[in-house]
Amino acid sequence: MKNKIYLFVTLLGILLHTSCEDVYDHVAEPPQAYEQEDQQSVDGFSFAIGSGLSTPVVLTNDLIENETILAAVNTTSTPELAEGAYVKIVLEVSDSEDFENVVAINSAADGNNATILAADLNEAVKTLYGKRPDARQIYLRATYYIVEGTTSSLMPTPAILGPLTVTPVGPVIETEYYIVGSLNGWNIGDLDNWKFYHSGKDVYDDPVFSILVENPGEFKIVPKSSKEAASWDYVFGSYDDTALEGELQADGGNLKVEEPGWVKITLDMMEYKYFIEVIGEMNLTLYAPGGHQGWSPETAPTLYSRNFDFKYEGYVYFADENTEFKFTSQPDWGGTNYGDGGEGGILSDDGGAGNLKITEPGYYKLNVDLSVLPFTYTAVATDWGVIGSATPGGWDNDTDMTYDPETGIWSVTLDLIDGAFKFRANDGWDINLGGDLNNLSYNGSDIPITEGNYTITLDLSNPQQYSATIVQN
Repeated sequence: MKNKIYLFVTLLGILLHTSCEDVYDHVAEPPQAYEQEDQQSVDGFSFAIGSGLSTPVVLTNDLIENETILAAVNTTSTPELAEGAYVKIVLEVSDSEDFENVVAINSAADGNNATILAADLNEAVKTLYGKRPDARQIYLRATYYIVEGTTSSLMPTPAILGPLTVTPVGPVIETEYYIVGSLNGWNIGDLDNWKFYHSGKDVYDDPVFSILVENPGEFKIVPKSSKEAASWDYVFGSYDDTALEGELQADGGNLKVEEPGWVKITLDMMEYKYFIEVIGEMNLTLYAPGGHQGWSPETAPTLYSRNFDFKYEGYVYFADENTEFKFTSQPDWGGTNYGDGGEGGILSDDGGAGNLKITEPGYYKLNVDLSVLPFTYTAVATDWGVIGSATPGGWDNDTDMTYDPETGIWSVTLDLIDGAFKFRANDGWDINLGGDLNNLSYNGSDIPITEGNYTITLDLSNPQQYSATIVQN
């Protein structure tokens, strides 16, 4: 009597997320073939890899959506079984031959073959390796039982076959995304000024994109391919137009922010999700607490957005080397805090970001740019002096000033002649101040002076209003 082999179906107990990640197929690279073990004989049974997995498998959306069945395991021979006995098989996959990480996979019977769905194989590989659509090496384990009446006997040695090569269907992540909407007249042909920031890393290592915009109104998300084609195909929206977070949908409606002011829009393209953070009115002041003043935001030096553009500047004195500090939006730790976001002066507003550090002591000009992403900062050590036709060095050489850490003021006493002068840092013109003594401005006009002996002070402690004094002795 011909034996019938029944395959036990195991359910994969994983909640699967469904998104529009399957809008396109994606093959990262040609799959690499591995030498397989063609057949394994255990306990009188012989098992072999089925035809559906015997060559490198590149899964596609068509295979998944059409519920394609793949022959996974063939039972090529069995010992003689008792009348009425049959075999029950459980299939599992792993990323290693020792099966330290195991994912059970649904299977079904097809004569003496075990079959699986392409969709189940796709999810199993992504569970083991993640969603990146690279060729992956997996092993297949067939655990089997002999069933006689009400008795089920587990055979002691499971069959392990592989390695197999499978490339899962992954989310398509393009290297650039843009915003189009009421803020730019819905002009899909002119989006260069509305590009999302990205770290520049491989998009499967860092799938997060973000942009900072003011009053975006209604909008959608445009991938690079759609921008270059000036096409509305695969431009993403949402089914819930006013939700501040949700799934991106290629056929969704417009996204919408009803609150006025600034917003930060973040995309997670691995999950095809969006997140909108409503910032509202711009905070004009940043505080710089740290080891230089006891980590107290309420007494920390400040930076100010002098042009109301999310670009801040101010001066801070760091007396010691390797001084750590952060920026915070409030005179306490309850606001948004900005710390180390990586190389190149990148700032992170993640609450867990590390401290920033000044390695050499000195009087620093700090600039923070929160107007675009990534947030950045620069720290330039400055030594100040006076220069001009009235000074001993004329317009060729500075006369150095001295900084007093107790008062926070630069000063110099010197003889001047009739003429003019300005303040400048580091013996160069990159940073110079002039104009009104009560409200000095960068690249401001020359300051006139008559002959005499003077004490000149420069106060940069208030970033809203830099000032100077001139006292004749």
